[in-house]
Amino acid sequence: MEESFPQQVEPRGGEGSGAWFGILGSLAVVIGGRHVAITATKQRIVLTTLLLHVNQYVSGERLIEHIWPDEMPRDARASLRTHIARLRQVLGDDQGGAGLIRTRDHGYLIELSGADIDVVQFRDLVGRAGLAADADAEISLLHQALALWRGPALADVPSESLRRVHADGLDEERMRALERWLELGLLAGRHEQLVGELKTASASHPLRERLWGQLMLALYRCGRQAEALQAYRTIGSLLREELGVDPGDELRHLHQSILHADPALLLPVNASSPAGGPLSVSTPAAEVPAAEVPAAEVPVAEPSPAALAGLPHPAELPADIAGFTGRVSEVERLRRTLTSHGQAPVITISGVGGVGKSTLANHVAHRVSSHFPDGQLYVNLHGATPDVKPLDPHEALARFLRSLGVADSAIPPEVDEAAARFRSLIDGKRMIVVLDNARDVAQIRPLLPGSGSSAVLITSRRMLASLDGSSHVQLGVLSEAEARTLLGNLIGAVRVQADSRAATRVIELCEGFPLAIRIAAARLVSRPEWPIQPFADRLALEHHRLAELQIDDRAVRATFQVSYQDLLEGPDGIGAARMFRLLSLLEGPDAGVRAAAAASGISMDAAQRLLDRLADVHLINTNVVNRYSMHDLLRLFARERAQQEESDQAREQAVRRVLHSYLSTARSATNLTPSAGWRTELAPQSLTCPGEILTSSDEVTTWINGEIRNLVAAVAQATRLGDDGPVLAVALAAALDTPLDRRGRWRDELAVAERAAEAAHRSGDPLHQGISYTDLGWTKVRVGRLAEGVADLSQAVEAYDQIGALERQPGPLSGLAVAYRQLGDFAQAIRYHSDLLVLNRQLGSRFNEAATLTNLGLVYQSVGRYDEAIEAHTRSAAILEEIGEREARVDPLGKLAESHRQAGDPQRSIVCFEQVLAVDEAEGHTGTYWQAEHLWGLGRALHDLDKQEEAKDCWRRAAAILHSLRLITTDEFNEIRTWPGPHPPKVIALNL
Repeated sequence: MEESFPQQVEPRGGEGSGAWFGILGSLAVVIGGRHVAITATKQRIVLTTLLLHVNQYVSGERLIEHIWPDEMPRDARASLRTHIARLRQVLGDDQGGAGLIRTRDHGYLIELSGADIDVVQFRDLVGRAGLAADADAEISLLHQALALWRGPALADVPSESLRRVHADGLDEERMRALERWLELGLLAGRHEQLVGELKTASASHPLRERLWGQLMLALYRCGRQAEALQAYRTIGSLLREELGVDPGDELRHLHQSILHADPALLLPVNASSPAGGPLSVSTPAAEVPAAEVPAAEVPVAEPSPAALAGLPHPAELPADIAGFTGRVSEVERLRRTLTSHGQAPVITISGVGGVGKSTLANHVAHRVSSHFPDGQLYVNLHGATPDVKPLDPHEALARFLRSLGVADSAIPPEVDEAAARFRSLIDGKRMIVVLDNARDVAQIRPLLPGSGSSAVLITSRRMLASLDGSSHVQLGVLSEAEARTLLGNLIGAVRVQADSRAATRVIELCEGFPLAIRIAAARLVSRPEWPIQPFADRLALEHHRLAELQIDDRAVRATFQVSYQDLLEGPDGIGAARMFRLLSLLEGPDAGVRAAAAASGISMDAAQRLLDRLADVHLINTNVVNRYSMHDLLRLFARERAQQEESDQAREQAVRRVLHSYLSTARSATNLTPSAGWRTELAPQSLTCPGEILTSSDEVTTWINGEIRNLVAAVAQATRLGDDGPVLAVALAAALDTPLDRRGRWRDELAVAERAAEAAHRSGDPLHQGISYTDLGWTKVRVGRLAEGVADLSQAVEAYDQIGALERQPGPLSGLAVAYRQLGDFAQAIRYHSDLLVLNRQLGSRFNEAATLTNLGLVYQSVGRYDEAIEAHTRSAAILEEIGEREARVDPLGKLAESHRQAGDPQRSIVCFEQVLAVDEAEGHTGTYWQAEHLWGLGRALHDLDKQEEAKDCWRRAAAILHSLRLITTDEFNEIRTWPGPHPPKVIALNL
C-alpha cells in the first residue's frame, strides 16, 4: 500500500453536464472549467438543498422552510421563484447553458450525473471499496474518496436546518471511511507512517474511540508501549470529563492486551499486505453495504486435533445471501465477540419477526467460519414458522449427532442422554453452532455445548433473558441508507436513482424491515416495466399496506401473525394480546404505563406486567423507562386484529378512557394555578378514567416533558372522535394551555391550540370558539406571528359577543393590546390596557387586573415612562401576592427589574433580578422561558456595570434554555454562545 494520507483534490468540471459541484467542504461550483461564486445567502441555501437531493424533486415548501426557518414572508413562493431565477442566471441556465435546474409541480430538481457532484462520487467510491476484490483495491478507492473532502460538510452554507439534518451525517461517513482506510494501513504494516496521521485525527475528533484504539495499536507496534498506554489514559480522561463514561469494552480489552504485551497484537511475520493480522478495535463504515472480507484477510485458525484425526466436519450453514447489506456495526460486534480469545461465547440475537435475525446470524457465521475449523452445525428450530410445529429438542439433537457421525441406532432415546452424548462429542472441538428461530429457553438448553471451545449463535423473537452466561443483541430495523442500498441491490440502483422520490417513499413505508423491503422489491422486480411511484401510492394506503407486502410464501402479515399467536398461547396471553390491539388505536408516538392501563381498563400494575410481556417478544419497543412504542407496520397489524376482535364500541371506549385520563391529569396541572380554574369547568365533567394527581410545578413539568407529543396527538384524535369528540378536544386543549404557557412551551402550545381551533369550528359552539381562538391568538403573538394573532383574537372577541360572555373578553382584548404594543402602536395599546383595567375591576377579576398592569407597564417602558412602568409592575406583583398567585409573580417581578435597568439604575436591577431568579427556583420555573428572560435581563444589568464575563455567562445560560424550548434556532444559540451580547433574541424582545 503506497498511498499517502489522502489530500484534497482540486474541484474540476465533470464530464456529465459541463458543471461540477462540491458540498464536501465549502460550497464549490465549477462551470465550464471556471469557478463560479454563489454569493447570495438564499441562493446558496437553495443550491445546497437541491444538491443534497440531486436528481430528486424538492418541494417549494421544503426550500422555503430552509430559507426562512423562523418567519417566512407573505409572498414566500414568489420570493423563492425570484431566488431560483437568479440562481439559474448565475449558473448560466438562462443563457442556453447547462439547463441544470428543472421545475415541476411546485418543486425543483437539479439534474447531474454522478461525476458532477462530489458527494455522489464519494459514496460511489466508498461503496465500490466495500465490494473490492482485494485489500489493495479497497485502499485505492478509499484514498480517492477521501481526497474529495475539502473541509467539514456544508462548511459555509448559512442554514442551521440543513447542517442539522445533513452535515453531521456526511461528516460521519467521512470519518468511517477514514477509519477503514487507517485500519487497512495498520493491517498492511504501515503503523510507523500512520502514527502522525492518527495523532492528528484523534486530536480533531477527541471522542472517537476507534481512532484512539488505532493510535494505541500503531504506537505499540512501533515499540512505543508507554505512549500507547498514555493515549489510553488521555481518551479515558476525556470521556469521563466530557461524557461521564469510561472507555468501551474494545478499548479496555486493547489496553489490557498492551499492558500484558499480548503477541496477538503484532502482525504476523509475513504481513506484507493487508492480509493477516488482527482487525482494529472498532467498527467499519456503517453507511455502505457490509462487504465480505477477502479470505486472506481473516486470520485462519490452525486445524484442531479432531480435524487432523479425520472426524466428521459438518458444514451445515445455509448459503449466505449475496450482496448482504448493512448491519455493519452488528456484524463487527458479533465478529469480534466470536473471534476473541478465551471461552467461545453463546450469543442471542432477538427481534421482531421480519427484522433479519436469521440472515444476520447466518452471514456472521460464514464470516467467522475459518475460526472454527471443526465445522458448523445449523438447525432451524421453527419456533416461529407459520403452520410448522416447533422442533422437539430431541429431534434437533438427533440431527446434530448424525452430523457428528453417530448412527441412528446409537442415538439415545431420551433428551438428557442425547444431550450428554452431544456435549461429549464436541468437547474440545472448535465449532460454531447456529440455533435459528428458537421458541424459548427450554427448547435450546439441551442443545448447548458443555465446554467453551465451541460458539453458539441463537436467533429468537423472544429475549431469552434467562439464558445464563449469554450475550444479547437486540436487532432493530435498517437505517434509511441501509434500506436504500438493499432496495437498490434487489431492483437495481439505476431504477432506484431514476425514481428516487418514490423509492424513498417505499423505504419509509417499509419502515426499515428487511422482509418488507425484500417483498416490495420482489413485487417491483415482477413488474420491470412499472415505475416505482404507483407501487408507493398503493403502499401509502394504510388499509392496503399489509396486503401489498406479500408475495408467494412470504408476507409481513403472516410473520406478525405467528408472533401474535405465540403471544396468545403464552402466560397472560389473552390480556397481552388485548393490550397489543388497544395500544395500536392511540395516535401518539408512544404510551406510558398509565395510558396503557387506561386503554385496557386495568390497574397500572397489571398493565406493567402485560407491557413487559409484549416487550419481551418484541411486539412493542421500550427505549426509555416506562415508555412503550410500536413500529407502524406492527401498529397496522394490531389495528387489523382490533377491527376483527374488538367491537366498535370497545375500540371507541378504549380511546376515550385514555383521553379522559389525559384530561384528568391536565386539569390537575391547571388547578395548581388558581386563576385558571375556570378552564377545568368545561364539559365533559364525568370522566371514565382517572388521571395522575399532580401536586407541584415540578411534577407538572415532568409530566409535560414526557407526554407532550402524545397530548398534541390526543387533541387531534379527540377532534375526530364521534359524538362529543370535539368538545373533549377543546376541554383537553383548554386544560393544557396554562401549564404550557407558564413554561414557555409556546411551540407546543401553538400545536395544541391549532387543533383545538379546528375542534371548536366542528363543534359550532361560540364559547368553544372564543376559548380556542383566544389561546391560538395569544400564542401566535408570543412567537411573533402578529398579523395572524390579531385575526384570531378578533375572531374570539366576535364569538364571545355572540353569547354575551363579557367576563371572557379580557382574554382576547388583552392579547390585542399586547399585539399593538409589539407592532409599535403604543397609543392604541395604552387605550386598550386602560379600558381593560376598568373592565377587570368591574368584573372583580384581580388576576386579569394584575396581568393588565404588567402589560401596561411594558408599554410605559417602550415609551420611556419608567416611573409609571415601575409603579404598574409593583402593583401587579402585589395583587398576585395578595390573591395567592405566587407562581405568576415572576412575570411582573422580572419586568420590574428590567424597568429599573432601563431607568438607569442597574445596581437595583441586579438586586431585583436575583430576587426573581430565586422565585423562579422556588416556584418550579427552572428551565422555563421566564428563567431565560430573567437571566438575560440580569446579564444586561451586569453589562451596564461593565461586568462583561458575568454578563456573558448569564446570556449563555439563557440561550441554552431558549434553545431547549425551540424558541431560538441552533444558529442563534451558537452565535450567542460564541459572541454573547446585550441585544436579546427576538423571542425575548417580543415579550419585554
